[in-house]
Amino acid sequence: MLQDYQNKILDLLEQLESEMGALYKLFADKFPKYRDLWITMAAQEAQHAAWVAQLHALARDGKVYFDEKLTRTYTVSKVLDIIKEAQSKTRENKITLINALSISRDLEQSILEREFYNYFSGKDAATGSLIRKFKIETIEHQNQLKDAWEKERKTLAGFPGKR
Repeated sequence: MLQDYQNKILDLLEQLESEMGALYKLFADKFPKYRDLWITMAAQEAQHAAWVAQLHALARDGKVYFDEKLTRTYTVSKVLDIIKEAQSKTRENKITLINALSISRDLEQSILEREFYNYFSGKDAATGSLIRKFKIETIEHQNQLKDAWEKERKTLAGFPGKR
């Protein structure tokens, strides 16, 4: 049985994944150079939100164990605030491509460092497979964003006044 604060954390994690997907869709519209990357990642973030919802339901039913470790609702809320601020700045045209890549890379890195996907443990192979896929896709996002960021950084290095 989940505690109220655990349910809140899981609700926030689902929202976090959804909002990241929304941010990536905004980036796809604003920065068409990486449109395919943003669209793919937005779709995967929507899938991640669905997985969190699925794991949340399984945890409520006692079929999956959820241990939030040291994470608090405040922590996830702060990450959500960062995402929403980036969405707002993107709508207001206050973010450059390199900023968008940096923000995205940092968000994905934050998820990796906090190991949100490791908060769940399941009794069956399907749950373990889902958790592994979540981790692998997050690592792939981080690597793709790092590569795109490096490419843009090198491009900007050739044009110092164009940040």
